[in-house]
Amino acid sequence: MHIYAFGSVCRGELDRGSDVDLLACVDSSSDALNPDKFSVYTKDRMREVWIRGNPFAWHLHLESKLIYSSDGVDFISALGKPARYSSFDVDSKRFKELFHVSMRSLSLAGNSQVFHLSCIFLALRNIATCYSVAVGSPVFSRYSPLRVTPSLEIDPDVFSVLMRSRLLSTRGYGEVVSEKEIGLCIESLADVDDWMERLTMGGLK
Repeated sequence: MHIYAFGSVCRGELDRGSDVDLLACVDSSSDALNPDKFSVYTKDRMREVWIRGNPFAWHLHLESKLIYSSDGVDFISALGKPARYSSFDVDSKRFKELFHVSMRSLSLAGNSQVFHLSCIFLALRNIATCYSVAVGSPVFSRYSPLRVTPSLEIDPDVFSVLMRSRLLSTRGYGEVVSEKEIGLCIESLADVDDWMERLTMGGLK
């Protein structure tokens, strides 16, 4: 078994809203590991991820830290460099669909608006991260939409609300999002949509 830390704790971006991401690479599935605390991958699955050049493979290759090895070997390091990521068109289409579904749902009255804002944040963060890997300048931070080129030009307060919504939905942590803040986000979504189109239609050319 090989256990790694990855994510914000390895990037030096740890704050009160962060968790500690842990990956366990195992020979076969194990009931001994709590899936709520570990991302559990068999070694065969990890090799497949490497062959596909998945952004997660690049994330682990560039930022993970070995914290336990049962045999003294660094399994991820031994995998070498992942293959080139070539699925941006397919992946970005999926994230744009999530964005558009969430945007439409957000405009409807209801008590799930924070969840839809969370999905919007997930879509724009993932599309930015995938884009960054595709162009050879990987950014795995939660701030990736602001750090790619072209960057997302958005009111910092709106970006903060989107990020807070993600933390509230996934971890139950953070300040409650107000109706006024939801309204500000809705007003900014057309600009977010335009940015996504620029990334996917012309960014890689």
